[in-house]
Amino acid sequence: MTVHHFFVRKEAIQFPLAIIDGREHHHLQRVLRLKKGEKVRIFNEKGELFSGSVEKIEGDKTTVRLLSRLESENLKVAITAAPACLKTKMMDWLVQKMTELRVMKIAPLLTKRTVVRLEGEGLGKVARWRRLAIEAAKQVQSPFFPEIRPPLPLETFVVGRPEKKKYYLSERGGLLLRQVIQAELASGLESLESAIICAGPEGGWEKEEEELLQGHQFLPISLGPRIFRAETALFTVVSVFAHLWNG
Repeated sequence: MTVHHFFVRKEAIQFPLAIIDGREHHHLQRVLRLKKGEKVRIFNEKGELFSGSVEKIEGDKTTVRLLSRLESENLKVAITAAPACLKTKMMDWLVQKMTELRVMKIAPLLTKRTVVRLEGEGLGKVARWRRLAIEAAKQVQSPFFPEIRPPLPLETFVVGRPEKKKYYLSERGGLLLRQVIQAELASGLESLESAIICAGPEGGWEKEEEELLQGHQFLPISLGPRIFRAETALFTVVSVFAHLWNG
């Protein structure tokens, strides 16, 4: 029997009770039509996971009695994905897939060839992407969904990055992905805590943007001579690294 997952803000969890409201309450009451006593699972923005049962359903909220705290997934490496902003459908798909891969942060970039303009829409887009991420996490029963940052210009974003490993996808060359994986395995993964992977827009990086990335210690990765869509290229590389580091 399927146990449905619901997102609840951390401040709405006061053990042994949790309050489901807003969209999540509407989904529980109007779509799933759950009843008192039915089992559910609760997760919050910190990746905490609880089992519980529906105690009371009211007009604007559902009260859940928490039964136990469940063991969450162990993610050794916090991965940040930094894609150049793409068109709506592509970006929506990418947010969903990055969530499924347990990426911890998504940091959209504004580049010289970014075709999407976000003047006056940036925060609205972020709110939409966050909703999509929560839904994707629920679908794969993951307690994690990424923090999604407002879009930043590349030249602002690269300064002072704290990640231990920094990569970007390049059409102009760099180590092949398999060579990077071999190097990662040879160096050992025990001390790695964080990594970031950047991907350019549909038209690719400008030469000076790649120089900027390399000047801030980002290493180029190549997928070889084949041409990929921007979202496919990032999904491919993050999939491999997610399996290598957190699989």
